[in-house]
Amino acid sequence: MRWRRVEEKTGAGTDVKPTLEATMAHFGVQFSPSRNIGMAQCPLHDDRTPSFSYRLDDGLWNCHSCSNGGDSFTLIAKYHEMQEQKELTFPELKQYARDNGLEEGAAPAREESYASRYGGGRRAQTKKPAGKAGGGYVPAWKRK
Repeated sequence: MRWRRVEEKTGAGTDVKPTLEATMAHFGVQFSPSRNIGMAQCPLHDDRTPSFSYRLDDGLWNCHSCSNGGDSFTLIAKYHEMQEQKELTFPELKQYARDNGLEEGAAPAREESYASRYGGGRRAQTKKPAGKAGGGYVPAWKRK
């Protein structure tokens, strides 16, 4: 779900949403707020072992058991869909967050480069500014 694109079309324009930490605390997820990355029991289904992974700095979560994931708005929407059998529209999600006093924060800035989790989360090196083409190697027949 691309909530940001929906907001731009409606003209609401604010890039503020509830923090994932506040949303998880609201739904009773037992997690350590001092840790940026962790595992917890999923609030969407009856879970006995931690299968709900989260990244607080990115504001993203993923349940490895029920195959759901997303941001704080997605967590609110999925909770209402799976626990209360009620689908909420995006304006209703924003109103729910406002009514329940979920702490708002700026959406995390997305970097343009791709970070692979297999590479230890290191970012791909950015291109160097345009300059002399080639790597600087000069063949023997061109050297003087």
